[in-house]
Amino acid sequence: MLNTFLEYYTQHPWLVVPLAILSAVGVGLLWMGWLTLMITAFGQKLWLWGFAILLLPVPASQGFALRYRTLNPWANRLVWWGLVLSLPILALTAWWAVLALTAQG
Repeated sequence: MLNTFLEYYTQHPWLVVPLAILSAVGVGLLWMGWLTLMITAFGQKLWLWGFAILLLPVPASQGFALRYRTLNPWANRLVWWGLVLSLPILALTAWWAVLALTAQG
């Protein structure tokens, strides 16, 4: 089933290319937001948040963005928009993983 799914996407580049472009932009925005939020956390001497963002960027940066909305609002928006734009490829990757795990078991 995974091979059929992958074959469909390789035969339909009109669907894959826009998703890949959106996801690349989203990941770039996420990285910029993560870096900025990590620097903001360390600059405000919020050491636990800074190290959490460094080690676990996806959940920690969103948590920091929700907890400290006023410290760096534009970086918060970068993280959220990056996550939204990268959701298509994250969803496809999760689906591929589920298909691969169920095909083996």
